[in-house]
Amino acid sequence: MVTPTSLCIGRIGPYRAVQLSKIIDPATESRRCDLRRHLVNVQGVNDYHSEIDIGSHLGTHVEAPCHHGKLTKDVTALPFDHFAGRGVLMKLDTCEPKALITRHDLETADQGRVQKGDVLILDSRFQSEPFIISPDDQRPHLSRESAEWFLEKGVKAVGFGNGICIEQNIEHCNACHDIMLGNDILFLEVMKNIEQLNSDIFMILYLPLPIKGLDASPVNIVVLEGVPGFC
Repeated sequence: MVTPTSLCIGRIGPYRAVQLSKIIDPATESRRCDLRRHLVNVQGVNDYHSEIDIGSHLGTHVEAPCHHGKLTKDVTALPFDHFAGRGVLMKLDTCEPKALITRHDLETADQGRVQKGDVLILDSRFQSEPFIISPDDQRPHLSRESAEWFLEKGVKAVGFGNGICIEQNIEHCNACHDIMLGNDILFLEVMKNIEQLNSDIFMILYLPLPIKGLDASPVNIVVLEGVPGFC
């Protein structure tokens, strides 16, 4: 039987693969998402083409520097290998409800695993739908201190799903964007299926659409577990 969970898990060669992206349905999506399918005759061959009208932050997406303030680098201004690398899952088990994420929280979750150029995936025991105001939301919040730690470590991207908040403290949200995007540390937001990972170190790929001027792009994030050099 095919289920949403089974669709996000597969194999590529000998390696277990996990898809960490939200499946987008134009019929139910609240953000801008319109797909128009039409028939095209090309030299006597009937084929279907689709026109896609979407927002750049639709679903699971990567944010480039020009998303914020006066920064100018778009998704095409960074080398393609900035969108792939060694991933590290960091479970922030020491965080208190609604607390700002501290250096201590990150060091405890790291245990010396994080290397320069890594892609971090953060999660916590508190889960809530992102960007929706809820009185039950207990997620820990990214902070200036956490952004400074990412910069010291030299990571290339930080991702999170339903376990981390960034949108409910304007001061620290701005600080994270200033520090991280100002130093080419990208955001990977609205990640799904983190709980399906079997490994805490893996290969990760999240390639944006190569469109000049694009401040962010929906991405299909794929993790490969067990790849030599990435485990």
